[in-house]
Amino acid sequence: MKKIFQNFAISIYVFLTNLFLIFAYIYMSIRRARSKETQKSFTQKLAQNFPLKPDIDKKIIWIHAVSIGEAYSGLSVAKIILKHDKEICILFTTATLSSEKILNDNANERIIHQFLPLDVRKFVKRFLNYWSPVLSIFMESEIWPNYYLELDRRRTPLYLMNARMSDRSFKRWYKIKLLADRILSIPKLISCQDSDTHQRYKLLGQSNIILSENIKYANTPLRTNMKEYEYLRNKLNNKFVYIAASVHENETQLFYDLHRELLEKHPNAVCIFAPRHPETCNKMISIIDDHDHSWSYLPNYELKPNNNFLIVNEVGILGTYFELSKIAIIGGSFDNIGGHNPIEAIQKNCIVLHGKNIQNFNDIYGSLDKLRCSFLANNANALIKKIEDFIGQPNETQDTLQNINTMINKKKAIVEDEIFNILNSELGEIR
Repeated sequence: MKKIFQNFAISIYVFLTNLFLIFAYIYMSIRRARSKETQKSFTQKLAQNFPLKPDIDKKIIWIHAVSIGEAYSGLSVAKIILKHDKEICILFTTATLSSEKILNDNANERIIHQFLPLDVRKFVKRFLNYWSPVLSIFMESEIWPNYYLELDRRRTPLYLMNARMSDRSFKRWYKIKLLADRILSIPKLISCQDSDTHQRYKLLGQSNIILSENIKYANTPLRTNMKEYEYLRNKLNNKFVYIAASVHENETQLFYDLHRELLEKHPNAVCIFAPRHPETCNKMISIIDDHDHSWSYLPNYELKPNNNFLIVNEVGILGTYFELSKIAIIGGSFDNIGGHNPIEAIQKNCIVLHGKNIQNFNDIYGSLDKLRCSFLANNANALIKKIEDFIGQPNETQDTLQNINTMINKKKAIVEDEIFNILNSELGEIR
């Protein structure tokens, strides 16, 4: 009876995704008109104009990551695989334009990038027929039933690595538990990045799960534009620079108030403001323009001496600004967002401050707080006090930075060992 219900649920999903095919071209055309797709992403998501395949002797391992954060983690997995065998090529699929930029910035002749076709059975079969991967790896929260089912039918090994499942996603899957049981049992292994995700998969009845270290610890640190870094370092010499990163719209007033109060006590303070979304950038500008504050966009090679509030208005360039900053305040944790990952800032030797809403990354912040690499400060007053502690106590700052370096090196080694151990048997068979 269970199998009958599962097959019925799968049939409904396949029918609905096939029905979407009627509207797919219109939907994608609208996205392209709004500059959310390029001609390349438009055609490839509709399973057309695939890149050229590598030499016939090269076996292909497929890694899929939806966006920027997952792409960096996927690249870490790819580098470990490529180090293992020179006869392997990586097909790396993503879904967003920003993630394509990450792949272009980390170009490798053995990594082929394309956009993932929509999860429609016709597209899925065309994609897999063309590439015929010998192993597939999906990153974090990427669960696409038609892809999973077709990989299972072809007996292509599938791994879900650095898996993350939010409480909201868990509740959705739990409502369709019979379908979840069929789909989520397909991966040979689901490697969970935190204990909450591990528990949620367990509640969904999965036994193919393990709890692993977060792969993001092994990611290559964000790139620094050395030309811009040197220019800004000279311009901001003798300034105290901190960054507010991944800030959401409802948090803008908090960071404006924080910087205004900090300037009263420390006139040499400079805030680099890096919003999570463009509308947040506009909201902060509207607040600043109502007051007498000097601000400018970044990147900018013509900063004025009185510019003390610098707003980042491009994506994928935070490495330079983390490098410049002594402290990183991670947004999404001062509103009911759940927080954002602090590892990119930690890798650049930033001391991290965060609010109390960190449920998306409880394990990471718990570990960092315990090692005194990050600190809870839930409002403007608490943030100012913590910032002043580090301004006035250079020895404590150095101790914290030493903790950060030690922790990153240890975690990176653990991640690399875990990934290799997980994939070792598959890579051996492929070889």
